Amino acid sequence: MSVEILKRTAKTPILQIAPETDRLPENMGALGCYISGKSGGLGEVVAALCEGLAEKGIECHLATLDLKRLFQKEGGMDKNQWHDFRDRTDPARIHLINSSIFDNLQSAYGGNALLNAVEFQRQIINHVITTICAKHEGRLIIHSHDWMAGGAITAYAKSRNWPILHTVHNVHTGHTPVEMYAGVNVEELSPYLYFSQDNGKTCIDCEASAIKNASLINFVGEQFLHEVIEDHFLDRPIISYSVRQEVKEKYDQGSTLSIMNAPSKRIYPEHCPHLVQPYGPEDEVLAAKKRSRVEFQRRTGLMVNPEAILLYWPSRLDPAQKGIELLEDIAFRFVIEQDDVQIAIVADGISGDRSHEEIMGRIACASGGKITYQHFNESLSLLGYAAASDVFGASLYEPCGQIDQIGNLYGATATNRDTGGYHDKISELRLREDGFACDEGNGFLFRDYDAGGLWYGLENSVRFHRRPPEIRERQLKRIMKETRVKHDVEKMIDRYIGVYEKLNGGVPLT
Repeated sequence: MSVEILKRTAKTPILQIAPETDRLPENMGALGCYISGKSGGLGEVVAALCEGLAEKGIECHLATLDLKRLFQKEGGMDKNQWHDFRDRTDPARIHLINSSIFDNLQSAYGGNALLNAVEFQRQIINHVITTICAKHEGRLIIHSHDWMAGGAITAYAKSRNWPILHTVHNVHTGHTPVEMYAGVNVEELSPYLYFSQDNGKTCIDCEASAIKNASLINFVGEQFLHEVIEDHFLDRPIISYSVRQEVKEKYDQGSTLSIMNAPSKRIYPEHCPHLVQPYGPEDEVLAAKKRSRVEFQRRTGLMVNPEAILLYWPSRLDPAQKGIELLEDIAFRFVIEQDDVQIAIVADGISGDRSHEEIMGRIACASGGKITYQHFNESLSLLGYAAASDVFGASLYEPCGQIDQIGNLYGATATNRDTGGYHDKISELRLREDGFACDEGNGFLFRDYDAGGLWYGLENSVRFHRRPPEIRERQLKRIMKETRVKHDVEKMIDRYIGVYEKLNGGVPLT
């Protein structure tokens, strides 16, 4: 009797390379639940992809920075306990890039971000990629996220003909001096690098190099991709010439796509442990939100009033992108003129700049309990979404943004400027009671990037939230349900898998 041995098709692994991540699933390795260091949507998307791919039997690896001090805090460990844990724990598919440079950082962008990037890229080239490839007979698909994961990494991958998907989460870039790349053969990689001059030094433009080398580039919002290629924001130093030109070339080649970020189901209000009362779209939404509002008011020093219209700002205090100066201009006057309105801000400043924290703190103190400013805290932030009537911002530009999605999931309307990701996701609220054919929309948009534009948007929101409770209850339930369908994280993961399989020559990954 002959026995025929069938050889299984060898799998192609996916390597996610990212400067930050949210908590990872257990099937990625025991380290996963201790290495959360996210500062925005990038980390959430990376974690969601790792979880989704692992659940579908696709081999997924993650390379990220070993931010020891931050991870010790997340795990409730001291230095010795963390080292003991690391020494005894199999990292499995999690590749922590370890360096004394990162030891005391609270984020990948802390300290000297250029030095962080060079060390990160050097170790991934010299250790991580070769280790994974050796186990899979040279097969690999690289998914790089953000400029720090670009630069020399994507040049090296391109030189070895590995397919690359690069996701553009923002258009910032880093100019890393070539002289810092000891241990990397920059001369060999030079045909694949985008060089720049910065402070008199020859540098690698990391984001432009990533876009140049990628097989495909992905934007996390359709509108922002078009704003880049249609030369929006030329009057401001937002998008560098190098990045804009490389994106245009990829677009002309048909090598761009757009997959919108979707929030993890772990933060849905029916699952959130930080609320007074978890709730979903089938529950009494207004009643549940009032309970969370009262708790939020008590914890933040706002006047306790369950009937107050609470406008919630959860974005970082960033004058270059998020428009915090517009809020500072109108916040006090707005709550004085709108007697039933409160404003809450739960966010930190950026890059060590505490000036806007101080300004918002002074405004809050002068408001007599109608405005609160609090430093970012995950528990308080999520409680704020549950308490909010409307989640708002004033972005000059926005590749994607998630505050509107989360606000809608929590039964709040969303208000923001009509740009980028908010253009993609916010549509004007229209009701049958006002003569429209059907109920539609989830919030309010304003056009002008100035204090008057923000005032206009918030005024429209307040007008809706003064409607009778039966009207608001019906609309908020509808918005919650529609958001769950439109921004389903499983759909996002399936779209990424389709891209990976395209890069794998049409061969399935399982």
